[in-house]
Amino acid sequence: MIRAIVGAKLIDGTGSPPVSDSVIVWDNSRISSVGRSSEVEVPKEAAVIDGSGLTVIPGLMDLHVHIASPYYPPYADFWIGMTRTHQTLAALYAAKHAQDLIKAGFTTVRDLGNPPYTFNRVALSLRRAIELGLTLGPRLIVAGTMSTTAGHFDMSTPNWIQGEEYTVDGPWEARKRVRELVRLGVDWIKVAGSGGMAGELEEVWWTNFTEEEFSAITEEAHGFGKKVAVHVYGSTQVKKAISCGADTIEHGFPLDEETITLIVEKGIYLIPTLHVFSEREMSAIRGSVHEHMMRKIEQAAEVCSASFRRAVRAGVKIACGTDITILSPPAIQHGENAFELELLVKHGMSELDAIKTATANSADALGLSDQLGTIEKGKFADMLLVQGNLLSDIRILQEKENIRKVIKAGSICVDREE
Repeated sequence: MIRAIVGAKLIDGTGSPPVSDSVIVWDNSRISSVGRSSEVEVPKEAAVIDGSGLTVIPGLMDLHVHIASPYYPPYADFWIGMTRTHQTLAALYAAKHAQDLIKAGFTTVRDLGNPPYTFNRVALSLRRAIELGLTLGPRLIVAGTMSTTAGHFDMSTPNWIQGEEYTVDGPWEARKRVRELVRLGVDWIKVAGSGGMAGELEEVWWTNFTEEEFSAITEEAHGFGKKVAVHVYGSTQVKKAISCGADTIEHGFPLDEETITLIVEKGIYLIPTLHVFSEREMSAIRGSVHEHMMRKIEQAAEVCSASFRRAVRAGVKIACGTDITILSPPAIQHGENAFELELLVKHGMSELDAIKTATANSADALGLSDQLGTIEKGKFADMLLVQGNLLSDIRILQEKENIRKVIKAGSICVDREE
């Protein structure tokens, strides 16, 4: 079916200035032509959508979600909820979150797993269900996770369910786990390059994998065409992750100038998850999470903004990720992910660059820039029709009623004008 949007202001995701009175034509799932109304002819057989007074942007992306997180009552604590929720129930949580995400304009998300569910079967099944049309949701990119003994994913899992099946030690165990995950059908591998916030007995500066283990993981993953996302804090551990072949750096702070320069030279994407360290999030969890966790989050928050601003000024490539639901009770839930764009602007980006971060940059970080991320001929027709001036107030995206239509691969998934 041929469709066209006519008369909308176009922000194409490339970072180029907006184009007024645009025309976008797509045939089934792919964009066939795009440009000013004076340059693009609308086919006579096209179903026309009037975009007058609206702005069209690419579908948004969040590259750091935990889509099966059960953070609703009766489990106020994230980890208690996770460990007491059977995977069959977690699948229903995941389906709800997928619906919330697409309704909020997020047409592609990357799920980075839910320890202790190392093999991430819930997200893999949800990905297939969305592809089959069994439930509404974004395009889902799925990672499987790996941890060493006493690694972050191990230490942040309650000790009554810790076990050997959740950990790998040594390069050959690591290689085998990558192969097992690839056999299941994961798109990415996620590992921890340092400690993290959630583990009661761990500190963020702890090492996790050795260089030999780390290199074995990335070599094996890359041999299958899979990329590796690395949870990591601190310059020393970030540099180690980069030297061993990391593809994206999750969190990262604090970053010194030497590390920032290295990230720029290697062209690696940083996914800062700013919302985790925002005052909004800390206010929500203060008094309800363990003291050890609050201490570590507050320490990271002190350096988060300064590190991020230095990285942006230096030209570090930034992609969008929220890490929603890894702490509980969360300040924001799936469907409220656009808060991250507000923080990108608050901490130094222009509104246009924030949109690019959540579209073109994120597609590039996934290795899918030839398919997604911008409104250009030949790419999937993933688009949002939005009411309001995004370039003066990016917070418009947080109000779902402002997102008039959500289009994924040419299909109108959400229509608030009907």
